[in-house]
Amino acid sequence: MTRPESLLVDIELVTAPEHDTLVDDADPVESHRRRALWRLGQRLDDRYELRALLGSGSWGAVYRAHDLREGVDVAVKLLHEGLRGHGQLVARFLREARAAARIGHSSIVTVLDAGRDPAGGFYQVLELLEGRTLFEALEERPLDPADVVELGKQLLGGLAAAHARGIVHRDIKPENLFLMHEPSGALRVKILDFGIAKLTRDDASASFSTLQGVLLGTPHYMSPELFLGAAADEHADLWAAAAVLFHCVTGRPPFDAPGFGELVRRITNTRAPRLTELRPDLPLGLTATIDRGLEPDRSRRFPTARQFADALSIGGAPVSELDWDEDA
Repeated sequence: MTRPESLLVDIELVTAPEHDTLVDDADPVESHRRRALWRLGQRLDDRYELRALLGSGSWGAVYRAHDLREGVDVAVKLLHEGLRGHGQLVARFLREARAAARIGHSSIVTVLDAGRDPAGGFYQVLELLEGRTLFEALEERPLDPADVVELGKQLLGGLAAAHARGIVHRDIKPENLFLMHEPSGALRVKILDFGIAKLTRDDASASFSTLQGVLLGTPHYMSPELFLGAAADEHADLWAAAAVLFHCVTGRPPFDAPGFGELVRRITNTRAPRLTELRPDLPLGLTATIDRGLEPDRSRRFPTARQFADALSIGGAPVSELDWDEDA
C-alpha cells in the first residue's frame, strides 16, 4: 500500500478562509449521522467500499469498509463533504495521517492509506480495531491495577516512540485510547487521533504547525503550564498520561469543576488529590508513580516516557520489558 506520509504531500488543499464556522443544526448529532449514512455503499477511489457506519461527528465519519484490492476489511475516516473548503480542518485531518504514519509503533493506530477521492472527499484508511475506547470501559468501572500498569506501559511506549520522532500528541485522553484483547486475552492499547499533533524538531515541516491563539487539547487532561502559556512539549503528554491513569483507578479525572474557568483555576492553583490517600488499597509503587506524574512543577515529574514507564510497578515489582519498537 502507498505510504500515507508520502502520498499526502501531493494532495492539493482547497481552502476557503471566508467559511470558518460549521452549521449549527438543531440536532447536530442526528444531522451528522444522516449526513454520514447516505454514503453507505459508495466506493472511494474505486477501491474502498463503505459498508457500515462506525461513528460520526462534526468533522466527518468512520466506516467499516472493504478493501476490494486486498480483500480485507479496514476502517475509513472520511471528512464531511461540506468541510472540504475549510483549509484548517483539512490540514488537521491530513496532519493526523502523516503523524501516525511517521511513528509506526504497535501502540499507535496503523494508517494504511490516505488521499483524496476523485469525487473530492479526503479520507484516511486505518487498521480496523475491534474493541472499545478506554472512556467506554471507564463508564462501567475503574480498571484493575494489573490492567492499569499494562495500559500505562503501552501508552508510554507509544508516546516514547512519538517523542523520539519529534511528535507531541497533545490530546491524550480516554476517548483517544482504544482497548482490544488478543486471542490470548492480553490487553492491547492503541493511541488514536493525532489531529492536533505538534512537531518539536527544528526541521519540522510547516504543515504540522497549529493554529495560533487557539486552545488545543481536552482541558481535564491538560497540564498546568499549558494554561499558563507554555509551549506544548513532551511534558504535556506525560502529564496527560498520568491524568488518564488517575482516571483509570478512581473513575474520574484528577480535576473537575462546573465551569471551564473554575476548572482552569483548580488545575493551575491546586495539586491533584494524592492517590496514596484516595486509594491506599492499591500498590504503593503504582499510586506513588501516578502521583509523581501529576506534580504541578514539571521538574518534579518524570522527564521522559521511558522513565515514567520504568517506574510503574505493581506489588513492588517494576514493570517488565517495554515494547518500544524499533529505535524509539
